[in-house]
Amino acid sequence: MMYTMLCHPPGPSKVPLAILALIAVMTNVVRAEDESMGPVFVKEPPNRVDFSNGTGAEVECQARGNPQPDIIWVRADGTAVGDVPGLRQVLPNGNLVFPPFRAEDYRQEVHAQVYSCLATSPAGSVHSRDVNVRAVVQQIYESRVIDEFVLSGNTATLKCLIPSFVADFVDAIEWIADDGTSYTIDDLEEKDGKYLVLPSGELHIRDVGPEDGYKTYQCRTKHRLTGETRLSATKGRLVITEPVASARPKFPMTDTSRTYTIRHSRTQTLFCPAQAYPIPAFRWYKFLNGTTRRQPVQLNDRIRQVSGTLIIREARVEDSGKYLCIVNNSVGGESVETVLTVTAPLGAEIEPRTQTVDFGRPATFTCNVRGNPIKTVSWMKDGKPLGHEELVLRIDSVKKEDKGMYQCFVRNDQESAQATAELKLGGRFEPPQIKQAFTEETLQPGPSMFLKCVASGNPTPEITWELDGKRLSNTERLQVGQYVKVNGDVVSHLNISSIHTNDGGLYKCIAGSKVGAAEHSARLNVYGLPFIRHMDKKAIVAGETLRVTCPVAGYPIESTVWERDNRVLPINRKQKVFPNGTLIIENVERQSDQATYTCVARNAQGYSARGTLEVQVMVAPQIVPFVMGDEPANWGDAVTATCTVFKGDFPIHIEWSLNGELIRNNYPDIVISTSSKRVSVLTIDQVTARHAGEYSCSASNAAGGTSYTVSLIVNGTYTENRTYTLSVNSEISNVIYEITNLIIKKT
Repeated sequence: MMYTMLCHPPGPSKVPLAILALIAVMTNVVRAEDESMGPVFVKEPPNRVDFSNGTGAEVECQARGNPQPDIIWVRADGTAVGDVPGLRQVLPNGNLVFPPFRAEDYRQEVHAQVYSCLATSPAGSVHSRDVNVRAVVQQIYESRVIDEFVLSGNTATLKCLIPSFVADFVDAIEWIADDGTSYTIDDLEEKDGKYLVLPSGELHIRDVGPEDGYKTYQCRTKHRLTGETRLSATKGRLVITEPVASARPKFPMTDTSRTYTIRHSRTQTLFCPAQAYPIPAFRWYKFLNGTTRRQPVQLNDRIRQVSGTLIIREARVEDSGKYLCIVNNSVGGESVETVLTVTAPLGAEIEPRTQTVDFGRPATFTCNVRGNPIKTVSWMKDGKPLGHEELVLRIDSVKKEDKGMYQCFVRNDQESAQATAELKLGGRFEPPQIKQAFTEETLQPGPSMFLKCVASGNPTPEITWELDGKRLSNTERLQVGQYVKVNGDVVSHLNISSIHTNDGGLYKCIAGSKVGAAEHSARLNVYGLPFIRHMDKKAIVAGETLRVTCPVAGYPIESTVWERDNRVLPINRKQKVFPNGTLIIENVERQSDQATYTCVARNAQGYSARGTLEVQVMVAPQIVPFVMGDEPANWGDAVTATCTVFKGDFPIHIEWSLNGELIRNNYPDIVISTSSKRVSVLTIDQVTARHAGEYSCSASNAAGGTSYTVSLIVNGTYTENRTYTLSVNSEISNVIYEITNLIIKKT
């Protein structure tokens, strides 16, 4: 405990009174701080708002806080938007309304715009996710069906051709033959049927024969926004050719590679429309991530194959990847590759959501993101960009201006998501401390028992319990209780009624608060046969150290070992196994260490238990060193740099920066192109002084990130043929450029 002594000269006690008054004021300020709450969204607008000019739309946005925040709608550039009579209105409750409008009143800056809802109060400001508003003017359109040429015995696919200007909102929902027969997507479960309407709207006809050439077909479409349905303006038929000789498989298209993007839980069709005689066999494979190895696609109730067409229902992120369809008959073979990306909704959470930190103390916010693909991560404070693009935001020494609302934004080409956290300023705190704890015990099954932990700290910590690393919660036999003593200590009990052998293991109590955490652990041994609890799949970044302890119960246990492929570990110097069941693998690598490991526990009587652990090794990006020319560039020269990521799991996000500033639309004369998923090329056609500086290529994926930086030096030629070397900041480069031009003109 620390005491502060105030010394003052003799006389009236004015100074102490003033100090007391100041303390009272500060106390009230701290209390006011504690009672305030920054804005938090109650109803956040969606990522996309599509509507017809005949229906209009209303976009909701509500937020709460103390004081109650105001709602302002802004454009992507941060400028506020107001009412546009008859076209856009901001209601008093904060909702943004787009009334129905005539086609001739369409305005792109209103009806095709990216908006954001801004909630602001004296406690701070927060932005909603991006709101992509798109109004669709009702237009007359016609879909068409054209004839399809097919070899007898093969599979035909009739397409419903929808004009591009309505293709985003119009779907083919039904096919009608000239004999009145109707086929819909609802018939997808009829696996053995000759006719099948695919989820993408095509009519799939198997094993066509001469009789199929006499029918004609129309498609019926439906507009998702208006609900209007239409029959195609034309009818199509199958033009069937009888084979006159053997023919190897051939695709009716010029391209042999296709790319699809689909949302999570949707159904996707992968086509392999080869025709041949004799009728070919179709086999689908999927490449293992980041390799040239492939394995057959496993067919089941969710993934099935109809002729050469692969149908993936309720698509998952793990379905993403490169697929290969191989077609063979007795004459020859052919193949086609297809790349499928399954997107999952983006989401973000910041930990902690609220933290109170004293002046000069550090603060850390961690952004936990989810979804696929994730392209960028960015942070804002009180509605203004911080220029920080890592998942962890650290403030080394909190200042008064750091107080406020922090947001983490995650984005890809289709959507965005955000999370909110608040940093408050407070007094001096004490990290949690464990003052009293339980010890190791060995018990017979049957009786009840309890474990106790006592902790102190300011603010008052909360105590949680774990068994072999997994959080414990109340059950029928297990109850966790907690109370605070008069002196502020927290007492927590873990009560277990009628203890079982399987209750044995390493118990841990964790006392946590906003300013830290403390923990204590000890084993509880219960007599009985060996038992191993379930172990969740463990993901680890390549190069790190894997450390895992086998969750063993039962007592006494004579030995606990780890196995891989029926071989007892260790089998190399990287692996270490300890008698307590701990397995350590240093510098993990995907090829050598990604596998399923088995923990085996035995007692002296020969009884044993086994548990498996699946280890996934993730590889962070690595960049090949590069240069921007072997010598300084002259004005007007062309400069190029190639950033190659030779290692790392997909998806990989590559971006460039100049002097710490991301290169985007702010440098229109710098072109960044992508030749593959691993290669990004930066090109400057005509170098000037403003291009000098430090160029960094950054690559990141789910496992981590890296960057490589090179310098670009630009020579400038002035009077008397003297050459000066310039390495300038981009903010003053334009001024230098103008001055240089004046000097050259005068000479």
